[in-house]
Amino acid sequence: MIMKMKVYEESCNVSKDLNGSSATGTLNLNVDVGVFDDDDVDSVDEALMEMLGISSFQTNANEDDEEEVQRETSLSSATDEDTKIFLQTQNVNHTNIPSNNDNGNMNMFPSLNQQQMIDVANTYNLKDIYDREGICILPPEFNIQSKAMRRLTDELIYGSSKYQSDRTHETIQFIKNGIIGQRRELTRFENFVTNHSGWKDLCYNYITKCISAIMGQEMVLFKEKLNLKPPGGSGFAPHLDTPSLRVALGDNGPQTFVTIMIAIDDMTTSNGYLKVSKGPWTEHDHCEIVMPSPTEINSNPDAEGRRGAIESEVANNQIYEDIIIKGGTIAAFNGWMPHRSLGNTSPFPRRAVFLTYNPLHEGDFRELYYQKMKTLRNDFRDRSLQQQNYEIDEMELAALASIPRI
Repeated sequence: MIMKMKVYEESCNVSKDLNGSSATGTLNLNVDVGVFDDDDVDSVDEALMEMLGISSFQTNANEDDEEEVQRETSLSSATDEDTKIFLQTQNVNHTNIPSNNDNGNMNMFPSLNQQQMIDVANTYNLKDIYDREGICILPPEFNIQSKAMRRLTDELIYGSSKYQSDRTHETIQFIKNGIIGQRRELTRFENFVTNHSGWKDLCYNYITKCISAIMGQEMVLFKEKLNLKPPGGSGFAPHLDTPSLRVALGDNGPQTFVTIMIAIDDMTTSNGYLKVSKGPWTEHDHCEIVMPSPTEINSNPDAEGRRGAIESEVANNQIYEDIIIKGGTIAAFNGWMPHRSLGNTSPFPRRAVFLTYNPLHEGDFRELYYQKMKTLRNDFRDRSLQQQNYEIDEMELAALASIPRI
């Protein structure tokens, strides 16, 4: 059973700036979240089978046999169904995956030097595909161990006191035993790369070299976003990225964006995969988008598609192709390419990281971007509180006016 519901959430987060000082901010989000049925999983075996279908554990079966035995042992000792599902999705054995503290980060990534990356990119004509279709799926030579990606993700989730980041929570609606309930879920990380050596190595070293080799020019990280998309997590309506990426800095920031998506779990037809409308999209040749009204210009800076939303009439006439890929697979797509995603109707998370890069000759703006976004978020929070206080005052005045005079 799937339903949709719009929810207004406030999410507080604590982060450290580059000088090490603490700062507290509030993210106010208008979130469309899904409703899913917890009764879809009837047994541990059935859940485990579904899990193997949507995660990367099956990609190296021989390597993972021992891991699966350990996981099934943990599952057999669990009595609560929710606990079993939690163990299925979170109890990952990270043996043989180097810790970010042992200076072994590069062991997580393919050992390709810059020239080898350029040769692979040219062999597969990746830049031609990117220019022609707006997206290219990188060949297996570039793939990252899915176990390594899950390790990095788990360290962020469970190491909040050690690895500072901007976190977003959503309220997920669900149905269990015929009763509608809700729970608050962590759904997104931002601004975390510089605080974790493994992620820093991935984003500033390996991926930077990959995308530079494909684009034929030196690229630099602009921003990062890790989406967890838990069961019941909502999808995103059709939109373009570039208009919203320019919100913070406008003409004073970079103008050209390439987003790298790394699948952490397998993307399947049931867990909220990406859908794209391929084409040679550019700033001068892109689909029609919704122009924000004057009241929306100073609205929530985190609202998805706030500057790049595509009208449903336009989207309905576009052809969207499914991006069904294994965990550890990398895709690069154009900031002007229309894309969308569906809700996660499976019982397990669908995690993916989105790393946005711009040409180095346009400038290195990552630090300034997050400083500006912090200001925009705080301003939006203050305006929201003022509006709430105004509405409360109006209600009190109306109540007082209703009291009979003597």
